[in-house]
Amino acid sequence: MRAGILIIGSLLWDNGSRQKWRQDHLSDTEKIFVRAPIQYGRKSQTRNKTYTMVFRQGGALGQAVVIPCLSHITTVKELIREAVALWNAESLRDNDGKVGSSWGCVGVAFRNPKLAAHLAQEWAAYFAESAGTPVPPVDRRGILDIPWPKKTDGSPLSEVQVLLATATQPTDSPPTPNQVADAWIYQGNGQYERYFFENIKNGIRTPHDDAIWKRIKTASPDWINKPEYAEAISILEASA
Repeated sequence: MRAGILIIGSLLWDNGSRQKWRQDHLSDTEKIFVRAPIQYGRKSQTRNKTYTMVFRQGGALGQAVVIPCLSHITTVKELIREAVALWNAESLRDNDGKVGSSWGCVGVAFRNPKLAAHLAQEWAAYFAESAGTPVPPVDRRGILDIPWPKKTDGSPLSEVQVLLATATQPTDSPPTPNQVADAWIYQGNGQYERYFFENIKNGIRTPHDDAIWKRIKTASPDWINKPEYAEAISILEASA
């Protein structure tokens, strides 16, 4: 089976160790845009309590990215290898074979669960030992419990048969678009708003982006004029 990574945030565009992970594990010639239930919903302590992206079961669909892995999956060891590498890239350190912690974990989805039943069983055993407490929408078996994504044109995602993704712990109540925007507007001198603009530039979109941008535009913080945000702002203005 061919595996792919379902990406909803900075794994797609951050440099350093994440760039090396993309080069070593992902097909840089393929990028598939899909619909997935995502929103800004995790208050990140390392980003001055601004919001990062989460999956939200049953939530409105946004646009995420699937990038196929360079290697195919034939055994659970190969699946685990990709999952561990993904978690190391997400957490920015070597986790000694772990695939999760208290704030997040790697989940796996199979396009045809019946055909992958044995693989799923072996993955569940590894997940139980190596992830700690599952983070929704990943269940206790390590399964990413969201519908198999469709591409943005409505056609089935058939290029991969296995998806891996990282789920991170959301806030108890989903923040409003204004709360998300205000966290960036009032963060201080500006820095972490880059997360929003890089997502926009790279095609990661939530249903609330227009409302978030409207709030930011009205407040007009100094960093709004940074030249590196011009491309993302043009995209936002065109979709408003």
